[in-house]
Amino acid sequence: MVKRSLLTIGVIVAVVGMSGVGFASFATSAFLNGSATAGTLGPLTWSNLGTPTMSNSYVTCSVSTSQTHNASDTLVVTVGNLAPGDYCMFTGTLSNAGSIPANVYSEVTCYSQSGSGCTVTSLYDNFAPAPGAGESYGVTYGPITVTNGAPLAYSGEVQLTSGIGNAYQGSVCTFTVTFTATAGS
Repeated sequence: MVKRSLLTIGVIVAVVGMSGVGFASFATSAFLNGSATAGTLGPLTWSNLGTPTMSNSYVTCSVSTSQTHNASDTLVVTVGNLAPGDYCMFTGTLSNAGSIPANVYSEVTCYSQSGSGCTVTSLYDNFAPAPGAGESYGVTYGPITVTNGAPLAYSGEVQLTSGIGNAYQGSVCTFTVTFTATAGS
């Protein structure tokens, strides 16, 4: 009799389980639809070049732009005929063509010289610590934030050190400053 009762209970449980009778519940749903689009960074470009200011009428100084990777991404400054203490001051606008703000860093990445010219030539600009210290080779300066639509008014100065002697006549210093833009963490 016990066997028969257990068999009957098993059949009832199986029938109830298959028919779905016994446990009722309510259900509802919610959804999330979305999209994410990354912003753009750069390119950085130069424009609005001002007229250079020289310390003396015999100093030559010109400012222009050229293309290294993108149009107008390179500011070209050519200074000549400097006597000790002479300088050329120049201005331009550094713009971020992207849709997100850029943290811009600068670093003198290349110096080449003839007659130790780079030991007596200094570059001063928005990025170098002030007052009096020029940018140093291999040191990263910044960041300065350049937002889209709010370009950075850039100013710089190339100067030959005061008080140097005849050994530096005709010396040449060529340099490259790399401006690197980053965004995000």
